Amino acid sequence: MNMPYWLLSSEGKKREALEENISCDYLVIGGGLTGLTCLYLLSKEGLNPVLIDAGRIGYGSTGRNTGKLTCQHGYIYSRIAKKYGLDKAAQYYEINSKAINFVEKLSKDLNIDCQFRRLPAYLFTSDPYFESQLQEEYELYKRLSIDCSYEKDIPVPLSIQGALKMNNQAQFHPKRFADAIAEEAEKNGARIFEDTRVINFEPGEICRVDLENGRHITAGNVIIASHFPCYDGKGFYFARMRADRSYIVAIEMDSFPDAHFINIEKPTISLRYIPEEKILLISGESHKTGHQDSNHYESLKELAREIFNNGNVKYQWSAQDYISHDYIPYAGYINSEYKNIFVATGYRKWGLTNSIAAAMIITDLIREQASEYEELYSHLRVKDFVSFNFLKENADVAYQLISGKLSTGESKIPDEKGVGIVVNVNGKRCGYYRDEKDNVYLVDITCTHMGCELKWNSQEKSWDCPCHGSRFDYKGNILEGPAEYSLNSYKEPKNKINPQII
Repeated sequence: MNMPYWLLSSEGKKREALEENISCDYLVIGGGLTGLTCLYLLSKEGLNPVLIDAGRIGYGSTGRNTGKLTCQHGYIYSRIAKKYGLDKAAQYYEINSKAINFVEKLSKDLNIDCQFRRLPAYLFTSDPYFESQLQEEYELYKRLSIDCSYEKDIPVPLSIQGALKMNNQAQFHPKRFADAIAEEAEKNGARIFEDTRVINFEPGEICRVDLENGRHITAGNVIIASHFPCYDGKGFYFARMRADRSYIVAIEMDSFPDAHFINIEKPTISLRYIPEEKILLISGESHKTGHQDSNHYESLKELAREIFNNGNVKYQWSAQDYISHDYIPYAGYINSEYKNIFVATGYRKWGLTNSIAAAMIITDLIREQASEYEELYSHLRVKDFVSFNFLKENADVAYQLISGKLSTGESKIPDEKGVGIVVNVNGKRCGYYRDEKDNVYLVDITCTHMGCELKWNSQEKSWDCPCHGSRFDYKGNILEGPAEYSLNSYKEPKNKINPQII
């Protein structure tokens, strides 16, 4: 597995798994920045919350991003204003700005060494076709009173048509920040359990959460911050988002302009410098999970050589994100029926501010039964359903489900090592992998979430679901949800399918 700089430069404290049945008033599922911020805010209120994570806290998307802490989320404000109005666009900017301020203040108050610094962010285009969109976004920035300017050049060796500069943005080390607020929450009475995976969720006035190890938790209030919801609650989040993977290479570089950059068109070029390590993060090559299998890292390395004449790669890693059809995250009540179950998901690759924004919304709903941003982030908005993106993405899910069942797999098992392939063994479709020590793994590659057929990812040596983004290693262990059960081996019964919708 390719390891990010953020994880390699922050060891963090290891927690034990939960080995007994417990009851609590507030349970947080998911130890990313959303869950940990909720845990910290609830612990400050003296509510003694509990957090569980299927792996280690901060090791998911929180530890696998670019570390950009910004309100400039691509071409977002024009989209929000057209669909929901200018006031909602203003709210989106406002709460994401509050998230940056939250990190800055807490970093100072707790003396967190998380490399926080203020700097501008640039949204640029090299394509004349997108210049009008950039100008439209600029006009909206001015109407929202955002500190900005329109530039004809940027301080990197790229030929551009124009750039939108948003001032007073930030960057930081997300994993160090997450580790610090976790420890602070524990000082306030919170408890954290790692390696504690949820396999079943029963809603009610008192919710019951069953764990993989046979234990269970009962809780009066539950916050589901597991990246993709581990319980859908008839919110149909599986139909309202798509899973995307993107890739990052970090090249050694002595200096770089004090700003970060991203373009508006495809393919994405995102640039962010870490002066403490003297590395430049170049990210892009995004695609829907399970839909491409090419050498994305090599493509980014080629881009680094082309732009900067530099191929000295020190780190490389990938990340997964969930994108709602109207580009706004979901944060708040999981549905209209349960006011004690909350969800946060769909950050569209801008989870560092949106995760904290989601935590603010949820904790306000818990403490005050209201949030001024509740409607903007609510699952009750219907325009995400009534959209071309909704129809397109769900048509693709249906196609992937059907076409996967029609593919029978190869009849001949390959001799090569380190190669994953779909094979047919005695009429059974399996995923085959031979490791470098000649150990062979044959697993049932029907996804345990909703039954789609998995595809091989040669970059990460994993089996990925093209429908909803679940990922498994070649041994069948879960790498990413929403699946809650591992893959069975060839000799075991068929995989158990558990969508956790109701």
